[in-house]
Amino acid sequence: MKVLVFDIASDYAHFRKPYTTTSALTYSVPPRTAVVGLLGNIIGVQSGGFGKSEQSDYFEAKGLKTGVRVLRPVRKTTFNLKYLHTKSGGSILVPVECVVSPKYRIYVTGSMELLLTLRGKLKNHETHFTPYLGISEFIASVDYVGEYEANDMNGEVLVDSIVYLFDEGEIRFESGLNLFRETHAISMDNERRVQSYSEIAYEEDGKRILLLKSPPQSEIVKIKGTQEEVVMLV
Repeated sequence: MKVLVFDIASDYAHFRKPYTTTSALTYSVPPRTAVVGLLGNIIGVQSGGFGKSEQSDYFEAKGLKTGVRVLRPVRKTTFNLKYLHTKSGGSILVPVECVVSPKYRIYVTGSMELLLTLRGKLKNHETHFTPYLGISEFIASVDYVGEYEANDMNGEVLVDSIVYLFDEGEIRFESGLNLFRETHAISMDNERRVQSYSEIAYEEDGKRILLLKSPPQSEIVKIKGTQEEVVMLV
């Protein structure tokens, strides 16, 4: 299996939690749906317009699987963003929670056509649309790491990436680790209706997580890069 690896970073990130109303809270790491949107921005797959998500069918047909690793400690802050009323005039201040100085490593596998297209963009430092982390104000830098061979792994293993638990995944909580959980959307249909969710686990400082049992929806691989990384792909 070939796995393409690149890093994304920005001054801030905001991956909005959909169930908040009075204030805008953020996920700590990008949900898979946000990663799909980022890949669409890079290679030029449009969403289909407001309220649409036509990228989902495109990447599903390409056999896309992705993984995410935390490269910088997760820290958050809240500040007010000013939004303008374009019709009635005036403005409003909205408190927005953001991840500060985020940096993540993204792992991608899929069809050879998809990997070839994505590799060409990343190696040439090109993107079709402007990449950003959650909202358009937080423009992202994208750095190509490489394309590597990866082998499947089974059994208990220390994982470098975030862990998708779904219904059957199990991890070990150990002293010295700051483990957190979030519930992420995994896939959507063309009308942006969420088709599947998963609880995910991440370590706040990016330390490895001991995976006791992997869910059947995932694939655990060891990447033979400059450093051997063990990653969960979904």
